[in-house]
Amino acid sequence: MEILSSYSASTIKLGLAAAGTAAVVVFALRRIAKRKGSGLRVANYEKNMVYLFNFPSCRTIVSISPFGLKLETWLRMHQIRYTAIRKTYVWSRKGQIPFVELKGQEYNESNLIITELQKYFGVDDGLSEQEQGLARGLEMMLENQTVFSYFYYRYVEAAREFVQTWEFSGFLLRWVLYRFFPPGFRHRLKHHGIGRNTVPEIYSMGFEDIRALSRVLGSKKFLFGERMTTADCYAFGHLAQILYVPVDYPHKQFMREQTPNLCEYVTRIKETLWPDWDQLCTDNLLGSNN
Repeated sequence: MEILSSYSASTIKLGLAAAGTAAVVVFALRRIAKRKGSGLRVANYEKNMVYLFNFPSCRTIVSISPFGLKLETWLRMHQIRYTAIRKTYVWSRKGQIPFVELKGQEYNESNLIITELQKYFGVDDGLSEQEQGLARGLEMMLENQTVFSYFYYRYVEAAREFVQTWEFSGFLLRWVLYRFFPPGFRHRLKHHGIGRNTVPEIYSMGFEDIRALSRVLGSKKFLFGERMTTADCYAFGHLAQILYVPVDYPHKQFMREQTPNLCEYVTRIKETLWPDWDQLCTDNLLGSNN
């Protein structure tokens, strides 16, 4: 679901045309054309080992994908054995990152992956039916509106600043991307619907989502009490992007001023499940070695 995994060739052509040169168009389209994979990436797999394919790191965040970060946080929460492969040129059959391989089979789309892994490993959040309904609503709010609110800033208004944090990409590819992201993302959001609103309205929608999440959290340790659940992994995946990716999202200022309980909450999850956060960021700037 990450933005890179959703562009069609026509959208890429649209954005790159604005960049101005046929050579750049050909280069970028060839790179994108190689995204979709076929066949297993890990032939000699271990039993019950999850092989997670995610983006490389930036200096301040383990993954620039909220969906990849959500999924990896979920694996850590349930103490499921996994191996992370952090590369930009290994994509699922759907042309997406993240995806996983387990027992010789590929699973893609982060939400569906979690559902399949819950079944396979027999893990459950232990929520009541009412809590399950609330959790589902929060998860879908984050994945279908909040994300597009803050993505608008990082892929349209701060595209160059954001892409410059990608040490795992070469200069030419970064140059191409920060030129095609703004027109391409505007086009995508128009079809989604949220992009038909003004920029202040787009941001306001995200602010109100964040405020709603803050109200649900209140003074609790996690969204549903003393124990983390899947909904906390969703929330962390997205809120960490706002707080830790080094661009000045308006959502970052909003969180710090209006929802300090969420800032403390993100720190709490990071310290609980990611004691190796800084080391992973440093070690995977260019991708993992596996």
